[in-house]
Amino acid sequence: MRAEPSEIVIRGGDYEHALAIAGSHGGVLFGYEVMRIHDIFARMIASRPFEVCEFSLANYITLRSTGHDWLTAIPVFPYRAFRHSLAVTQCESALTSLGQLAGKRIGVEDYSMTAAVWFRALLHEEYEVDHRSITWVTGPKQRFPFPAGATVETSEADLEQLLCERAIDAVLAISPRDARLPPAQRRLRPVLPDAQAEEQAYYERTGLYPIHHCVAIRNDVIERKPELVDIVYNAYEAAKARAYQRKLGTTLVPWGGAHWVRTFEHFGGDPLPYGWTSANRVVVDRLGCHLHEQGFIAAVPDVDRLFARPTTAA
Repeated sequence: MRAEPSEIVIRGGDYEHALAIAGSHGGVLFGYEVMRIHDIFARMIASRPFEVCEFSLANYITLRSTGHDWLTAIPVFPYRAFRHSLAVTQCESALTSLGQLAGKRIGVEDYSMTAAVWFRALLHEEYEVDHRSITWVTGPKQRFPFPAGATVETSEADLEQLLCERAIDAVLAISPRDARLPPAQRRLRPVLPDAQAEEQAYYERTGLYPIHHCVAIRNDVIERKPELVDIVYNAYEAAKARAYQRKLGTTLVPWGGAHWVRTFEHFGGDPLPYGWTSANRVVVDRLGCHLHEQGFIAAVPDVDRLFARPTTAA
């Protein structure tokens, strides 16, 4: 009699390249539950409820570098983003360059989030702005203590509302609520008038497409089923391959197909490469260096020791 496959529910973001994860892979029946990403991270750090989940890469490196070894990442990177467009300000603001943010007050939901780490590094490396010159206004719930040397205020107030009231100068907002309003009603805009052009120039100059999230497995789960490292990795690879085959976004917007072709050519055929490749290692190592520079960890980590290697991965 054939044994029934076990079931593991993976928690992660709502991505086209994760749609096909739910189902049977390698004898394991997977579910895929879409959750608010920040909730996944906060709950995992607080109480470790998930066997497998998408996880903040900056938070993972910080945990492992500070002696927390109860989870292990695999080289699946489901979310990347350039961060030149992350800072938004009031429509009437005189700010038009990230270099003008020195000495300003900037809101950020969680000081430790990967997007904020990359953004502070961007300020320093590309615009010669020391993040310590900025007053960072955060929400009351933080995943990690603030690093020494950072000037931080916590606030119970809504950060976008603080910006509209001019109590702060900008907000780091991945998906600002204001952007969902009709154009005539919007009160906020990106600091950079043409962030995409600056992001493209940054990529051409550095070759970096910043990684934000990895996939992590609790160590007790790996100990029970070591082959899960390969199985989870292959499930994500198969789901991504299916998404690339379907080209979902190209059917929704005009010229989507042409944009798809140009973008894939620009990124060598795969904008979201998985595996512990030399290119991915460079990006992860750079993030580790930034975490050290910003005071989250005491030393630059050996990133090769942070990831389990699937036997089927590059």
